[in-house]
Amino acid sequence: MRIAMLHWAFPPIIGGVESHLALLCPYLVQQGHQVSLLTATAPGTPERESWRGVTIKRSPLLDLNSLTPETIEARAGEIKQLLEKFLLECRPDIVHAHNFHYFSFVHAASLQEICHRHGWPLVLTAHNVWEDELWARMNTLAQGWDQVIAVSHYIRQELMVNGYPPERLTVVYHGTDTTTFRPPSQADIQAIYATYPAWRDRRLVFHPARMSRAKGCDVSIRALDLIRREIPNVLLILAGTTNTVDWGQKQPAEVAWIQDLIASLDLEENVFIRFFPWQEIPAVYKAAEVCLYPSSFQEPFGLVMLEAMATARPIIVSRAGGMPEIIRPGYNGFLVSMGNYQELARYTTFLLRNPEVGTAMGQNGRRLAEENFTTAVMARNTLAVYSQLLALPRAS
Repeated sequence: MRIAMLHWAFPPIIGGVESHLALLCPYLVQQGHQVSLLTATAPGTPERESWRGVTIKRSPLLDLNSLTPETIEARAGEIKQLLEKFLLECRPDIVHAHNFHYFSFVHAASLQEICHRHGWPLVLTAHNVWEDELWARMNTLAQGWDQVIAVSHYIRQELMVNGYPPERLTVVYHGTDTTTFRPPSQADIQAIYATYPAWRDRRLVFHPARMSRAKGCDVSIRALDLIRREIPNVLLILAGTTNTVDWGQKQPAEVAWIQDLIASLDLEENVFIRFFPWQEIPAVYKAAEVCLYPSSFQEPFGLVMLEAMATARPIIVSRAGGMPEIIRPGYNGFLVSMGNYQELARYTTFLLRNPEVGTAMGQNGRRLAEENFTTAVMARNTLAVYSQLLALPRAS
């Protein structure tokens, strides 16, 4: 099968969707499919390349960090030409767009028109939902996607109430690489300490998300202020200060605000901040005793849950969006009320004081990941959506 993928970013840009594609696309190639990806330019990457068998074409016309609504409208003709040229080169059996239901009406409407005109079946994976004026406009295109994959039942219900046909909506949970993300050996731990000597003899807690209030970094920091009073050698690791999709250029101000919060609480000795390249992230999970993901919005899914589970680490998340679909309280992690840093501190302190409980939870999470959340399971369920769509009669 020839599969044309489209998304706004790809590694070295990091994020949940980017990680998803970096797993799914090569796996589909391994299964004998031909996969081409159109994505944005990124520092140090060529316009065209082959990566793990995936043909990648990059264009600034998909770069959300530089595009504005005004430039998108002004270059609408170029955008449509780019999309059609890419697809004509691919000659796809299936076109699969990721998060094209937001950010740009021009891109989405052009893609739908091109695919309809050529008879190419069009799948959308909705990794997020929004609530603003642009979202309302984008929802006028809801009928134009032939099939829609929702990453959680929460996302499915939100799409449904915003006009997406229920019969076209299928939930496919993310998967993760349970070989790369795996419980650490003693040799792994020693190698990590050699790379990050400041982590030795510290009780490590990892918040694996870009530094922002939406991802609950401020909640983790306020919880840390309480945790360190009982566990003085605790160290909170924060990641994701650069190389993320930053629609609206809000990230620098968010990072500065969070750094000011750390300073105001006199927590500099208890926080470690660094941008970790995509390939280094598994080691950080392995080093941590507990992972935190206290998002302050309705998190669509939360891929970091699977990464923590695969690494056999307990994770504490907000009772928000799709996350309660994955985390079983007291089994593979804990759920906390959104924004409640006292709750977060209480559960984190409990796990640090009772490491045997965290170990048992981590083992439970690892089993769940191996059974339900592997790349193979995700790819199989995605291919089932393709097969269902290809089996439908096409309008002439």
